[in-house]
Amino acid sequence: MLPLLLAAACLLDAPSGSVRQSKPSDTRDTSDADTDTDSDTDTDTDLPPDDGELRGVWVDRWTFSSDADVRAIMANSAAAGFNTVFFQVRGNADAYYQSSYEPWASRLSGTLGRDPGWDPLAVAVEAGHENGLEVHAYINAFPFWAGTTPPAESTPRHAWLAHPDWLVADTDGTPMALNASYVWMSPGNTEVQDRLADVAADIGNRYDVDGIHLDLVRYPGASYSHDDASEAAYDGTTWADWQREQVIEAVAGVYAASPVPVTAAVWGIYTNDWGWSGVSQGREDYYQDSRGFSAAGVVDANIPMIYWPVTATPGDRLDFATLIADHVANGNGRHVYAGITAEMDGGEGDVVACIEAAQAAGARGVVVFDYQLLLDEGYLFDLATGPFAEPKAPPRYDWR
Repeated sequence: MLPLLLAAACLLDAPSGSVRQSKPSDTRDTSDADTDTDSDTDTDTDLPPDDGELRGVWVDRWTFSSDADVRAIMANSAAAGFNTVFFQVRGNADAYYQSSYEPWASRLSGTLGRDPGWDPLAVAVEAGHENGLEVHAYINAFPFWAGTTPPAESTPRHAWLAHPDWLVADTDGTPMALNASYVWMSPGNTEVQDRLADVAADIGNRYDVDGIHLDLVRYPGASYSHDDASEAAYDGTTWADWQREQVIEAVAGVYAASPVPVTAAVWGIYTNDWGWSGVSQGREDYYQDSRGFSAAGVVDANIPMIYWPVTATPGDRLDFATLIADHVANGNGRHVYAGITAEMDGGEGDVVACIEAAQAAGARGVVVFDYQLLLDEGYLFDLATGPFAEPKAPPRYDWR
């Protein structure tokens, strides 16, 4: 996830039993992925009504440092009433799993590319399934590197060193410089799109994950990206529309390559249709057309990050209830899960109110950011006796 304050401001060796040996990929025909599932050959039409509800929690890469950490996270998440964990395994073109394409994250061993001697994703899958949880591999799509120091040499070599042409560039064509936050890859570069799909397929085919989850699947801002590859590929439509299409194409590549469901964390405000002041819009400011994702049938669920409470007066600025209703109304037949932050002034009361508002709006579930915040705020386990008191299984994706 975005660092919480930024998002809220809206400027804002692996256990053999956990790893799949081989599974065919690239077999899904996505040309009609968004069509209805009412054909005579659809085996899902005889299923009973689906009353499942996704109860998810994001676990970012800063939350775990050991096998024991991951096992505790999974046990505690299940005890708290969650049924799904979105477990981060890619931060900035590095890996918290045995990757065929990218180096081990330096945070695990202190050295980029060094095998830490354990596999966080393998442990997460094993422990999650032991606790009755679905485990989705959560990957940052377009962050390239973070901080002012370049990545060290490693095997495999980090993409920032191997492919400097993948960087986004500003309106003058100047590549983004290293800084205290992320530098970004260009979604308009087809090699970047291919890498993202390869990473997703690698995870989905080798680990027994229940889904691939995309975050930061957008441009870093409205002034990007005029990199050489994008300028060469631009087809003459409006620049903004072309960039939005590149993000959709990147997600479509993941969907075609992934053998498991695909979800995306998306901007909390698609477009500001209420005239609110001082807010950012996913479609306009970051070229993230999340409705385009679902309309094209290249996600199984969008998870809008609505990191604000339900307001006392319906429709007031940043009202959670207004925003989740808007996303659900424009879900295009795919699931919508409400992204909720655990860090609100009203604490647990605000979180519960958001869960109830999401349910009332017809969202098929909620995902809370994040495990560590819930633990720190002291009410992680209260959810199991509150809104999650009645156990629910995650909903089915009947079109798959």
